[in-house]
Amino acid sequence: MYVCIHAPDAGVVARSFSPWVEMVDESTAVFSATERQLAKLPTDIPLAVASTIEAAVLAARNFPGRTFIPPGEESRVLGPLSIDCLPPDPEIFQTEIFKILDLWGVRSLADLARLPENGLAARLGSRGLWLQKLARGALDRPLRLEHMETIYEESAEFDHPIELREPLLFLLGQFLFGLTAKLRAQSLAAGALHLTLNQQQRSLRLPFPTRDVKFLLKLLEHSLEREPPREAINVVQFRIEPVEPRRVQHGLFTLAAPEPEKLELTLGKIRGLVGAENVLYPRLQNTHRPGCGENDAPRYGFRYFSPLLEARVEPAQGQPKQLWTRLVQGQIVNIAGPWRSSGDWWKPDEWNRDEFDLLLSDGALYRLVRDRAARQWILEGAYD
Repeated sequence: MYVCIHAPDAGVVARSFSPWVEMVDESTAVFSATERQLAKLPTDIPLAVASTIEAAVLAARNFPGRTFIPPGEESRVLGPLSIDCLPPDPEIFQTEIFKILDLWGVRSLADLARLPENGLAARLGSRGLWLQKLARGALDRPLRLEHMETIYEESAEFDHPIELREPLLFLLGQFLFGLTAKLRAQSLAAGALHLTLNQQQRSLRLPFPTRDVKFLLKLLEHSLEREPPREAINVVQFRIEPVEPRRVQHGLFTLAAPEPEKLELTLGKIRGLVGAENVLYPRLQNTHRPGCGENDAPRYGFRYFSPLLEARVEPAQGQPKQLWTRLVQGQIVNIAGPWRSSGDWWKPDEWNRDEFDLLLSDGALYRLVRDRAARQWILEGAYD
C-alpha cells in the first residue's frame, strides 16, 4: 500500500517511516508502507492510503483527515471529486481537453470514469485515456525516488605534519582507489580533481574523463612537483568532480592513435619544465581565414594593409607585368599563382578569389588578389 501525506512538513514525516520517499511537491510526499507501519500513521494531518500512488495523491489533496481506499474501490471513493482536482499538465492545457470535457457535461471524476474508452480515445487520444485512468484511480506507476547527490570526497587530519611528498602521494593513492571504485559502481568518471593542503587549494581540470588511478596519481605528482607545498601539511582534503565517462568507438581500418593518458602525462612534464602558461592546445577555427591562428594572431611574417589597396595591373602575355597602387608601384619581376582559397565551400561565390605572390622591382614581396566576381585587383599585404 502507498501512503500520501499532504502537509507542510510532509517530507519529514514520510522519511520517519521510510527512506524511499517521492516528493510530488513541497507539501506532498508518497512512500510505500507495510501493515505494521499503517497502524502507526499520524491522525492529525491529511493523509491517504491506497493501492496506487495517484489515487493516494488525489485523496490526500482533496479529502480532509485520514482516508483509506480499499483495493478495487478507488473509482467509488474518488468519483465525487470535481474534475478540477486532477493535477495540472501543460500538455493537457495545450490541447484544451478540460474545455472539451466541460462542453460534454463532465463535472466529476465519476462522470469521466463512465465514458466509453473507445469513444474517448477517438476524440481525445492517449491523453484522454490517461485522464480517465487517473479519475478511476487505476493509473499504476512506481515511486519516483529522490536521488541524493553523491559527494566523492575524502579528508584526513594528522597529529604529526607531513613534510615529505611520498607519504602524501601514498595517502592520495588510497583516496583515489576508494573514490574511483565508487565512480565505477555508478558508471561515472573523474572530470576534475580538487586538492586542498591546509588552506592551499589546487584544481586539475582533466582533458578527458577517466577512472585510471595510476594516471590520476601521476597527474597529482606532477602538480606537486611544479608547485610544492609551502609548509608542512596538517590537513588534506581531496574531492573528485564526477562526469559522464568517455565512450570511444574505433574504426576497423583506422590506425591506433597514442593513448591520451600518455600524451597528458607528457604535457604535464613539459609544463613543469617551461611553465603551464607556455603550453597551449591547437584550436580549430570556424572557417578558413588566411593568416589566422591562436587568438586570431598571424603565425608567419605577413602584414595586411588596412585598408586594402586597390590595384591596377598591366598584363603581358597573359601574366601581370606592371602594378600601380596609391602607395606601391613597380614592375613585377617574378610571380607565383594563382591559388584559389576558400573555407566556405558550400557557398557558390566563395571560389572567386585568386591569390598571387609577386616580387616587385623594389625587392619587396607582396600578395596580390583578384576578385573574379567583382573583376577587381587588390594588393592585400606584404611579406616580411
